[in-house]
Formats: sequence, C-alpha cells, structure tokens
Amino acid sequence: MRTASPVITIVGDKCSRVKGNDVIETSTTEKRVAVAREYVDRVFNGHDGELARQYFTGDVTFHALTVGTLSGVDTVVPVLVGLIDALSDIHAEVQDVIASNDLVALRQVVKARHTGSLLGMPGTGGPLQWDAVDIYRIDDAGKISEQWAFEDFAAILSQAGGVKLPWAW
Repeated sequence: MRTASPVITIVGDKCSRVKGNDVIETSTTEKRVAVAREYVDRVFNGHDGELARQYFTGDVTFHALTVGTLSGVDTVVPVLVGLIDALSDIHAEVQDVIASNDLVALRQVVKARHTGSLLGMPGTGGPLQWDAVDIYRIDDAGKISEQWAFEDFAAILSQAGGVKLPWAW
C-alpha cells in the first residue's frame, strides 16, 4: 500500500511541506536535500522504480555513464525499473550531502543482491557493493529535472563476474 507524498511548495528561499494538518517551513536548500533523500529512500530503498515518475519532471534529463544521456520521464523510468529489478534488496546508504542553489549531491554506499539481468549479465545471486555519487537538479516545485549518476561500475562488473580487475586478485 502506497502512501501519498506530502504537498511541497517553494516560495523564495522558504518552502512549506504539508503533512496531515501540519505545515513545516524550511529553507529551499533543505527542502531540495529532503526531496533527494526521499527519492532515494522511496524509489531505490523502497524497490519501486515506477515511483520515480512522482519525483521527475516530464522532460527530465538523466546522465549515466552506462546508458549515456536520456531525456524524458518515459525513457528514464524503464531504465531505473530494470536496474532495481536486477538488484533485489538494493539499499543506498547516504554518507554525505552537498547542496548549493538547485543542486544536491549525495555520496552513497549501495548494497544489493544480483538476481536479474544487469548490463547483459545474468543474475548471479551474489552480493554487490559499490560507491555512488548522484547529483540532482531540483526545481522550485520540488521535482528532479536533471540527474547525474556516477556509479562505480568497475566494482559492480568485477563482483558480478563480468570483468576481472588486475588489482582485485
């Protein structure tokens, strides 16, 4: 059962978040950080790639090393669904947050079990762990309009058996 997202409004350097009958005011930067954290928690840690539609603008731009640059929510969401479906028990733990203006960067450690096809490699059932840095551009409406995803794919491919790294003998 999914719960409705709180209503978020940004005006000037303040934002209001309505949850139930309570209105919580925070700075715009804090609000954007909250959106990024909530997105990671609900979409990735919640194992629900389709939910990303609630966080993205319709014309979102997604930059990722493995897929290049993708445009539009209907192009980006299926990629996220495929990733999340291939990695059961995926969990991203935020280590650091840096935010300025409309940008929020999250440094994370991600753990998952490789149970489905990932980058053409069949699931191994084995555990994976990697470092990630994701940068989000979040607009005044609290929506992600652009994302840069930097995942340590050498670590992922090595752990999944796709490549043998010389330093990982």
